[in-house]
Amino acid sequence: MSDPNFSRKEFIQKAVAVGILTSSATVLGSCSNAPAGIKERGLILSNFSEVGVELEKLLLSKEIIPYGEWNPSQILLHCAQSIYYSIKGYPENKSEIFQNTLGKIAFWNFSRKGKMSHDLNAPIPGADILRADVSIQESVIELQKSISAFSHYTGEFAPHFAYGKLTKQEYELAHAMHIANHLDYVTLS
Repeated sequence: MSDPNFSRKEFIQKAVAVGILTSSATVLGSCSNAPAGIKERGLILSNFSEVGVELEKLLLSKEIIPYGEWNPSQILLHCAQSIYYSIKGYPENKSEIFQNTLGKIAFWNFSRKGKMSHDLNAPIPGADILRADVSIQESVIELQKSISAFSHYTGEFAPHFAYGKLTKQEYELAHAMHIANHLDYVTLS
């Protein structure tokens, strides 16, 4: 028995959209975001416990050499912003159509690979400008506070601005991969 609310035209449109999205899934996850001349450390993080270990390494480093337009503290503050926004809501969101199609495919592809790839100089749409005058210790503490707030949060999470609705477990993975993607290009000595 067919659904009277689902027309043949809608079926064809959805079938074409799925075909296009499926064929573009490889493209979404295959772009390189490596800063020119910077070697990737091969950092893979899948949860906040692993993030904590990496943050300890940052604090013990004698020198932290950044890449791109942000200093190391701004990178950490950017990651903290994203975690806070998953609780209170992102300032600007992609359309629901984007979130439920390309966004979901991108998140699925990153999750499958265990690694995220995105523009490392792109701010969160609509986010406050990142302060450049914060010490590395203060920015690590801010990121740790955002992780703690996330971990203790029991309400419904806001949709991710690009990936849409995520479970707490999916969000933790997304945030850990996001942090790893940024820190992968920070040189520690």
